[in-house]
Amino acid sequence: MATQLKPIPATPGSIKPSKRGLKAILTHQTFRRLSQLGFALFIIFLVVRHIVIGEDGSVITASAEAYCPFGGLETLFKYITAGGTFVSHTHLSNVVILIATLAVAFLFRSAFCGWICPLGFLQDLISNFSKFLQKRIPGLRRGFASFKNSLARLAVLDRYLRYVKYLVLVWAVGGSAYFGYMVFRDYDPWSALINIAEFSFTPGFIILVTTLIASFFIERPWCRYACPLGAISGLVGKFSPVYLKREESACTICKICTKSCPMGIEIHTATTIKSVDCITCLECVGSCPRNGALEIKVGFPLIGK
Repeated sequence: MATQLKPIPATPGSIKPSKRGLKAILTHQTFRRLSQLGFALFIIFLVVRHIVIGEDGSVITASAEAYCPFGGLETLFKYITAGGTFVSHTHLSNVVILIATLAVAFLFRSAFCGWICPLGFLQDLISNFSKFLQKRIPGLRRGFASFKNSLARLAVLDRYLRYVKYLVLVWAVGGSAYFGYMVFRDYDPWSALINIAEFSFTPGFIILVTTLIASFFIERPWCRYACPLGAISGLVGKFSPVYLKREESACTICKICTKSCPMGIEIHTATTIKSVDCITCLECVGSCPRNGALEIKVGFPLIGK
């Protein structure tokens, strides 16, 4: 008779990443950060070139907004119904990049958010800096631990706040279709970030500053609660054949995977990880100390077998 393995409760210091785990963390995190950094530098290059050269009639440089996939979603209705015209601040490139982003979402869920999005990368940098300070300042670490314990009591509120991004999605896309212009642009922290050299004090700038401050305390607050692009990517990703599976027989329920998830998904309690909030960053896989406990699987969409 086969004996079923039971999860072994983890005690502090009882689980250490194996050599395979350390190698996986190094390889995975390095590659992901290089990907994020490369796209961020590309956007910075576009912004600087647009500021320096501008549009003097002889030379026209593309704004970084021309590479925003959500702009493609905002202008899509007008593009289809008005003979290929666009709402202001958008171009055909937005539609093309939107299609590419949704294709990535179907194949690899919200990998755009975890591997490409510069605003997500900026939030990651601030969160990592916060962790760096906590490791070196005991008082700060205790303060953050107390703050997180307080937030644990608001877990129900967190669950409902995650639906806000769908309301933002409907408002942004519906408003653009009805009014014929980007109603979301003045409130978009991404737009405020790439136009920060204009020193325009918009609601989007306030939201950007609030997001960056909140990133010291909560990982990826904009992505969790308000990003409309993340909302549509997550919905499309529900049909993806790619998903994560937790093997209960190999898992010790040490919660390292859950602690490493920047989106706050409780991975250690799930059998299959198909959450719309998953950004496919694979931090949980890279940090897992047990071989075979977390693996990437390919199966039928929605069924996962």
